[in-house]
Amino acid sequence: MNKINNLIAIKFAFLFVVFCNVIVDVAHKVFLQNIAFKIFDGSTQVVWVSIINALIIIPFLLLFTVSGYLSDKYNKKDILIYGAISSFVLSILMVLSYLSGNFYVAMSGLFLLAIQSAVYSPAKFGLVIDIYGKKNLSNGNAVLQAISMIAILFSIASASFVFENFYNVNNLSSLTTKEELLDAILPLTYYILPVAFCEMLVSLIFLRRVGTNYVKNESLTLDTKELFKGKLLAKNIGIIFSNNIIFLSVIGLSVFWGVSQGLMAVFPSFAKQYLGITDVFVINGVIGASGIGIAIGSILYSKISKHYIEVGTIPLAITGMSFMIYISTIVETPFLLGLSFLLFGMFGGLFVVPLNALIQFNAKKRVIGTILAGNNWFHSLSMFLMLMITSIVSYYSLDPLNTLYLILFITMVGTIYTVYKLPQSLILLFLKIIVGFKYKLEVNGVKNIPSTGGVLLLGNHISWIDWAIVLMATPREVKFVMDKEIYNKWFLNWLLKIFKCIPISAGASKSTIKTVAKELDEGNMVVLFPEGAISRNGHLGEFKRGFEKVLELTTTDVKVIAFYTRGLWESMFSRASSKFKKTNKTNSVTITFSRIMRKEKANTVSIKQELIKLSTRTWQEHIENLKPLNETIFHRLKEVSSDLIFADSTGVELSGNKFLTASILFKSLLKKEIKGQNIGLLLPSTAVGAFINYTVLLMGKTIVNLNYTSEISALKSAIDTAEIKTVIASRRFIERLENKGINIREILDLVEVIYLEDAKEKISKIKGLLTFLSVKFLPCFVLKTIHLTKTLKSDTVLILFSSGSEGTPKGVELSGDNILGNCQQIANIINVDDEDIIVGSLPLFHAFGIVVTTFLPLIEGIKCVAHPDPTDGLGLGRLVARYKATIMAGTSTFFRLYTKNSRVHPLMFQSLRLVVAGAEKLRLDVRYDFKKKFGKDILEGYGTSETSPVASCNLPDMLAPDFTVQVGNKIGTVGMAIPGTKIKIVDPQTFEELPISEEGMILISGIQVMKGYLKNEEKTKEVIKNIKGKTYYVTGDKGRLDKDGFLTIVDRYSRFAKLAGEMISLGSVEEKISKILDLSEDSLVDFIVTAIEDEKKGEKIVLLICNVNEEFINELQTKINMNFDNKLMIPSFIKIVDEIPKLGSGKKDFKRAKELASQE
Repeated sequence: MNKINNLIAIKFAFLFVVFCNVIVDVAHKVFLQNIAFKIFDGSTQVVWVSIINALIIIPFLLLFTVSGYLSDKYNKKDILIYGAISSFVLSILMVLSYLSGNFYVAMSGLFLLAIQSAVYSPAKFGLVIDIYGKKNLSNGNAVLQAISMIAILFSIASASFVFENFYNVNNLSSLTTKEELLDAILPLTYYILPVAFCEMLVSLIFLRRVGTNYVKNESLTLDTKELFKGKLLAKNIGIIFSNNIIFLSVIGLSVFWGVSQGLMAVFPSFAKQYLGITDVFVINGVIGASGIGIAIGSILYSKISKHYIEVGTIPLAITGMSFMIYISTIVETPFLLGLSFLLFGMFGGLFVVPLNALIQFNAKKRVIGTILAGNNWFHSLSMFLMLMITSIVSYYSLDPLNTLYLILFITMVGTIYTVYKLPQSLILLFLKIIVGFKYKLEVNGVKNIPSTGGVLLLGNHISWIDWAIVLMATPREVKFVMDKEIYNKWFLNWLLKIFKCIPISAGASKSTIKTVAKELDEGNMVVLFPEGAISRNGHLGEFKRGFEKVLELTTTDVKVIAFYTRGLWESMFSRASSKFKKTNKTNSVTITFSRIMRKEKANTVSIKQELIKLSTRTWQEHIENLKPLNETIFHRLKEVSSDLIFADSTGVELSGNKFLTASILFKSLLKKEIKGQNIGLLLPSTAVGAFINYTVLLMGKTIVNLNYTSEISALKSAIDTAEIKTVIASRRFIERLENKGINIREILDLVEVIYLEDAKEKISKIKGLLTFLSVKFLPCFVLKTIHLTKTLKSDTVLILFSSGSEGTPKGVELSGDNILGNCQQIANIINVDDEDIIVGSLPLFHAFGIVVTTFLPLIEGIKCVAHPDPTDGLGLGRLVARYKATIMAGTSTFFRLYTKNSRVHPLMFQSLRLVVAGAEKLRLDVRYDFKKKFGKDILEGYGTSETSPVASCNLPDMLAPDFTVQVGNKIGTVGMAIPGTKIKIVDPQTFEELPISEEGMILISGIQVMKGYLKNEEKTKEVIKNIKGKTYYVTGDKGRLDKDGFLTIVDRYSRFAKLAGEMISLGSVEEKISKILDLSEDSLVDFIVTAIEDEKKGEKIVLLICNVNEEFINELQTKINMNFDNKLMIPSFIKIVDEIPKLGSGKKDFKRAKELASQE
C-alpha cells in the first residue's frame, strides 16, 4: 500500500483518530457518572463517582509493563489502528450492556475501554516524535494536548447536555435505581457508534499508510513469570528513575493529574452542598472550563516555545494552579467558579506540555514506549490515591471544603519543590519575557542535541546575552564556562551560581580544564565560546585551543555540537555601532545547532568551518524574511527623510526625500516610453545614475548597466542576449565618452534611446513640488501603493555582464535577495556609524559599483558621495576631503594611480578609515606606496560578479581593553568569508574538499550566489554545483584557506600555462617580475604576463610591458634569468607595447593581452 508523505494529511489523520478515541471513552464515562449523580447523594455519590473513575485508572496501573512492551516492540501506528478497531467493537458491547439494563455489566464495558486506552496511550504519545520531529516536539505536544482537551470538553459538554435534556424531557426524575436509569438512556448511546466507526475508518484508510521510522526490536521479549512477580514493574520503574529529568517530569505530571482527579471527584459534592447546584450540565460545565483552559494553555505554550522546550513556564504554572484552587474555595457563583477553573486549566496547559516534551526528548527511542507507559502508571497511581483519599473523606462524611484544602496543600508542596528544583527556569522565563518584548527567538537543529551524556556546545560570541539565548534554546541543563573576574562580581555571583557557571582564569586554566572535562564525563552539557571574547567587528575571531585540551582529558564518549547565533550583532547587547543598530533593527534572533561531531574530529579548524556553514543557513532564512529590494530601499529613503543620502562631485546633493522624489518623477515619465522588461542604462557614477537605477526598480523592471568600455561586439551581444529595447542615457555623458575616444553611437542606433536631459524638461516645477510634499508628508504605505510596482523576491532585478577578462561577457542574473543579502553581509562587518560616508567611484556596470557603492548606501541609509571617474585621483581626493568621506573602495590599478599623482595630497584622504581593494590582486608595491603616502592600510577583499559581488574581506584589527587583539587582517590574503558565506577549497577534478592550507579550486556558497547566467543554462550548470544540499559557485580561482579561515588567492586556473606537461602560474610569474622591477612611486611602467601556443612545448610565456626601452628590457632579461629558479617560468620573450590593455573596471584585459602577444 502506498505511503502518505503529505505532512498535513499525516497530522490530520493522527489528530482525528485521537479526537474520536477520546470522545468515545469520555462519553460512556460521563453517562455512568451522571447516573450516579442523579441516583445517589452525599458521600454515597462521591464513592460511586470515585469507583467509576477508578475503573478508568486501574488498567493504567496494571498494564504499565505490558503497554510499554507493546509500544516498544511493535509499530506504534499499528497499535493505534488496532485500538481504533477495538474501540468500535467495545462501543457495540457498551450498547448491549445498556440494553441488558445491568449497571455492573456497563461498568465492565467501561473497564474494557480503559484497558484499550492504557495500551493506546503510550503509542499515541510515542508517535508524536515520529510525526512532528524533535524540532517541533513542543508544538506537537501542545497540539495533541489541545486536541485531547477539546475532545474531552466536547464529549463532556455534549454528553451532559444531551443527558440532562433527555432526563428532563422524559421526566426521568421519578426513576430511583441506577438500573432503571441505565435502561432509560439507551438511545443516547446510539450517537457514540458513528464516532467510533469514523475513528476505525480513518485509521484503516489513512493512518495505516503513514510512514514511520519504526524498526522492529526482535530482541525484546516479555517474561510472563517476572511480569506476574512484579519484577518487570520494578525494572521499568527503575528505567524512569535512572534519568533525573524524566523522573521529575513524571512526578510533576502525576501531581497535576492527581490534583485534577481530586477536584473532579470532590467538586460535584462541594457544589451541591455549598452552592446548591444540582444541574449536571452546569457542574460539568465548570469542570469543563478547566479543559478549555488546558487547551488554551497548550496553544499559548506552543506560541511561547515554537521550536524549543521552554521550562520556565513550569514553576510559574504550578504557582498559578495553587492560587486558582484557593480562589475556587472562596467564590460563590458558577461564573466565577468557571473562571477560576478556566485559569487553573490554563496554568495546567503551561505545566503539562513542557513536561511531556521533556520526557519525549530525553527518552531513548528503544525504551520510549516503556517510559511513556510508566508515565501513565504514575499518573494513574496518583489519580487512584487521590480517589482513595476523596472516597475516604466522603465515606466518613467529612466536609468537602476541607478536602479542597487538602488538595490545595498537596499542590503547594509541589509548587515549593518545583521552584526549589528549577530556580533558574523562573529567572530564564523572566529574561525571556524581557527579551521577548523586542526579539522573537527561532531555534533550528534542537533535535541534534542528545538527551543524555556529556555534550560540549561551541558557538560564536556576538553579544552579552549569548548565554541567555543558549539557555532558552536548549531543553537540557547547561553549564557555562565564564571569566572568573565577572563570576566573582557580587551582584552577579548569586545568579551565576544558580546557573552553575564554571569560573575560569588564566592562572588556574589547567585546573579549570580538568573541571570542565570532569563535568562532561559526568554527563553534563557545557558551553564554551572558543573566541574567548565578544566579537568587536561582527566577524568570527581567532579560536582558542582550550576546548581541544578539555576534550583530550575526557574519558567518555563526549559529543560536540557547534551553534551559530544570528541577529544579536544588531541588538543593543553587542559592540556594533549605534548607527548600525539603528538602521538594522531586528525583531528576530536565530540560533542553529549543528549535527553531532565526534570529539576526535573537533578542533579549531573544523569547528570554525562548521560555524561558517551554519551561518549560511541562518543568513538565508534572515534574508527570506525581508521585504523585496525596491520596497526595502523605499522604506529606508522615507526613514532617512531630510538627511543627506547621495551627493556627487557635480554639486548635486540629495536627501532621502529628494532622492525618492526624483525617482518617482522620472518613473512617471519613463514608464510610458520604455519597452520590454530589461532596461539598458548608460549613466555615470553620480547621484543621477543612482536614482535612475532605483527608478527602474520602482517600475519593477530589470537593470542592465551597459559596459561602455567593452568592444562594440561585446555590447551588441549584451543587448541582444538581454533583449534590450530601451536604453536610458545622458547626452552629456555620451559626449564625454566620445571625447575620450569611446564611440558607442553604433550601439545606440540598435535601440530606442531616452535621454534624461530631454525627460527632465517635461517635469514642471509644480509637479516637482507636489511630489516632494507628498513624499515628505504622506505615510509610506500610501506612497508605496501609488508608486511601487510589486515584485517577487526571487525576480531578477539586475543583470551584470561579466568583465570579459577571459572571454565573451556573460549575463549574470542577480535577484533582489542576492543584492539585499550581500549588502547586509557587508554592513555587518564594516560597522558604520553616523559619521561614515562611502565614496562611489567605480562604474555602475561594475558589480561593486552598483551593489556596494550604490545600493548598499540606499539599503542601509549610509551617506554616499560619488565621482564618475575612478582614474581622476585629484577630483576624487577633493570629493573625499570636502565631505570627509570615511570608506573608499577601488582596484589595485586605481590606487596605484593615486599614489603616482603628485597633485593628490595626503591630507585629501585623511578622513578615510577603511580603504578596500578588490577586482584584481593587490600588488605589494601598491600597498606599500599607498601606506607610505597616505598613511592608510589597504584592506584586500575578494568577490565576483556571480557573488553579488563580495565573498571575503580583510578588516582592521581590533584592540580590546585587556590588550588582546581580534585579528581581522592578514596581509597577502583576501580575508575571511563574510558572515553568511561558506568558502570551500576542493580538488578541481573530483570536487572533494581539500585539507587546510592545501591549494585548490575556490567554491563559494551563500545568499549572494547568483541565479545563473542569462540564457546560458549550459554555462550555468558548469559553475553552479549542488554539493550535499548546498549551492556553490565554482569561481575558477585557485586558492587556499588557513586555520583561521583567511583565504589566499593563488591564481586563476585559466591563467596557467602548460609547458612540457607542467602547469605554470602566470600570476606567480608576475609576482616574481614585480619584485625584480621594484618600481618607484612615480614610475609609469606596467606589465602583464600571458601565454600563447608553442609548437615545441605546447605553450610559451610572454611578458608584455609598456613605457620602457630596449636597454631596460635587456637588463630585465638578465635579472629574470638570474632570479628565476624554475626555468620554465622564464618568459620566452618580452614585448614592448604602447599600453597594457585594461577593462573599464581597471582589471587587466587578459583576452586582449593574449591577442597582442600573438601579433607579429
